[in-house]
Amino acid sequence: MTFSFPHLGFGLGLRAKHYPYIFEHQPHVDWFEIISENFMDTGGRPRRNLARMMEKYPVVMHGVSMSIGTVDPLNSEYLQKLKSLMAWVKPAWISDHLCWTGVAHKNTHDLLPIPYTEEALRHLVDRVTRVQDALGCRLALENPSTYLEFTHSAMPEAEFLARLAQQADCLLLLDVNNVYVSCYNHRLDPAAYLDALPLDRVIQIHLSGHSHKGTHIIDTHDDHVIDDVWTMYAHVVQRMGRVPNTMVEWDDHIPEFPVLLAELEKARATARNAPIQPLPDLDRASAPVAAGSLAGSFIQAPQAAAPSLAVAQGRLHAAIVDGHKVESHAHEWIRAKEKFPPQEQLNVYINAYRYRLFDVLAEDFPVLKHYLGTKAFDKLLWEFIEKVAPDHFNIARYVFKLPPFILTHTSDRVAHQLCQLESAIAEMLIHEETPPLTEQHLAGLTPEALMATVLHPRKAHRLFSFSHAVNDYYQGVMDDASPAAPVARNSYLAVFRHDDVVWRMDMDADEHALLTRLFGGETVGDALQNAPPVAPEKISAWFSRWRNLGMLSADPSFITPTCARSAHDHENVA
Repeated sequence: MTFSFPHLGFGLGLRAKHYPYIFEHQPHVDWFEIISENFMDTGGRPRRNLARMMEKYPVVMHGVSMSIGTVDPLNSEYLQKLKSLMAWVKPAWISDHLCWTGVAHKNTHDLLPIPYTEEALRHLVDRVTRVQDALGCRLALENPSTYLEFTHSAMPEAEFLARLAQQADCLLLLDVNNVYVSCYNHRLDPAAYLDALPLDRVIQIHLSGHSHKGTHIIDTHDDHVIDDVWTMYAHVVQRMGRVPNTMVEWDDHIPEFPVLLAELEKARATARNAPIQPLPDLDRASAPVAAGSLAGSFIQAPQAAAPSLAVAQGRLHAAIVDGHKVESHAHEWIRAKEKFPPQEQLNVYINAYRYRLFDVLAEDFPVLKHYLGTKAFDKLLWEFIEKVAPDHFNIARYVFKLPPFILTHTSDRVAHQLCQLESAIAEMLIHEETPPLTEQHLAGLTPEALMATVLHPRKAHRLFSFSHAVNDYYQGVMDDASPAAPVARNSYLAVFRHDDVVWRMDMDADEHALLTRLFGGETVGDALQNAPPVAPEKISAWFSRWRNLGMLSADPSFITPTCARSAHDHENVA
């Protein structure tokens, strides 16, 4: 079969840090790749920035949480949101990884390895076929970097990929760096790996850097592409007989944009010249590789009777989440490697799971850390990670589980309230945008109609009643003023987003009480009647402030008039 691919050229992974540079300079990049999950479940600035990007550049979508290989049922919510994003972005293609991310509706947010067995192959063929039918297009699957092999795997990864691509009629995203990493970790021959792949199905190439640990390599995407990977890339270009869509990834310790541009120019030059060079000899890594063979470890038959795919995944998932609390007996189900024993292979996943979650939490709670101190804060996060597993495909949602955990695991009300505040600020960034109420929307309302109107907030909003002055403390930390601990004082706060800015608005008890009633669905008239008596001029000032700051929504589905307007008014009711 001959495949015809869109040829976009040379692209980069789109990262938020680089938006200002891209918007100002419009650099010579043929296309950008987005992480699908960053836009499937969010609104506001991320979507608007992406819309600006799509005016200038083609965009493709790359997922990290489809979990195509899990034994769990397909996530219908995920697929619906992915398809909705596809309809908006109209990507040239979409991709994800040959992996699974968790079982029992839990998510490790890692690209976990699959046992390469006939059962797993049948499972993947069925899953890929169903996903492609649901999305209405072919899916490109990426070879992941892996750090362990199951003892019962019965075929090499490249053979598994080749058979999957043919039987499911899907495409491949070839990550050349991942080939290097996996071949190093599992003592394989990279030339044999690449030559076993159906390169006619490769629609895209990934190139990136990694972290070398001596006995193994971690795929960190935090450095330049190394020379050996460039050599492998040139080999792929030669074998393909065409210049594939090629992208450079850089996801940690992200440099300034010109550094990525230089790396991309190196990819252009390598593809253009594609010199014939011997591929890297990984046996200098400290373990022998069978030259010309796909794998030293696959020369032998599987070392153990094959458990079911469900059993294998459940065992690995439990070992990662439980960590070192439970004996995993890794040597019984993970293939040993010279100078890289089974438990150390497993530890890569155990540690990555914890540090990934820790970093996400620490980034969103700097004020809580200031209040508790680094030692107590770190202890709290590690306890939380050990007790609470993530269950959403977007890792950013994990932080919303911390406030209820603190409430049940500590008597420190200030810590809980600070956590609520910072969690709400993080939450504001994920909501869809709703248009604000303006003076024009209200212009035609009679006083009677206004009293009978139900006003609603923007989607991105939260109201709080605190027992301590936590917002003053928050502001003090933001101002680097080293404030004293929050004083015990009833305080009231609205947190909301308007024009991509998250606002924190202090108010008194009466204003909070009135807003709570209004946002709870009472008409303006009922809310004023049921709230504590307040001077009319004060109420008028509050309404002006709410409207001027963009707290109220103008979306007709959120503003429901309960009586007719005046005959001359032709605008939508507000």
